[in-house]
Amino acid sequence: MFYWWGVIASFCGCGTLWFSFYKFGGCTVEQGCSRTSLVHHIIAMVLGMMTHYQYAEAIAEDASFAPNDQFPLAVALQHFNLGYFLYDTCHVIIWDRKWLLHHTVAIAGYSTSEISNVFGLANSVNTWITELGSLMYSAYLVLRTEQSYIGFVSLYSLTRLYLLYWCYEVLSQVWNAFQGKSKHTFPDWAPYCAATLQLLLVIVNITFLMTHYRKLWKRYVKGEMPKKGE
Repeated sequence: MFYWWGVIASFCGCGTLWFSFYKFGGCTVEQGCSRTSLVHHIIAMVLGMMTHYQYAEAIAEDASFAPNDQFPLAVALQHFNLGYFLYDTCHVIIWDRKWLLHHTVAIAGYSTSEISNVFGLANSVNTWITELGSLMYSAYLVLRTEQSYIGFVSLYSLTRLYLLYWCYEVLSQVWNAFQGKSKHTFPDWAPYCAATLQLLLVIVNITFLMTHYRKLWKRYVKGEMPKKGE
């Protein structure tokens, strides 16, 4: 079982990786963050897909309220993600505060899942869906080409459509829990927390997507040149 030491290992590993990119790889602070994020996106996406495949039956039945401790791979992924987001929040607070809400929602989702011992499977599905699009964003930040930007926005759009579908599935499971149809036990506050954080996750992601739609509109319809750093 991948216990809480996994959070510390993930935090230290991500920090060490960033430091290596920055100190020895000739990267700027931003480039080091982008490359570290890219590594996280790849690992988290693969682990998320593996979790979905391995526990597909349990996810289809009740991903929101099946006990986390019955699914060690989901717990490992959750601890890995917690360590990464705690590490990256340090950078966000100092250099890139527009991500603070996103990271706060992510940390809240993983932390409350750990406290309640539920929602780990649902978080696993959330992970691979969101990381698939985020992987393209990190790739764009590394490449900084028009082709990579268009590819990122296109793939991000498709993954967020699936995220909307998955949100519907989660809310359906929450509704069943409110009606007493879930066979699992969980704290009374867990369904409220699950619904709220799932909706916040969708809102944050759709808001981010709309920002890039506006950028594409300005570039290719209005003919405005992108600002430096975009």
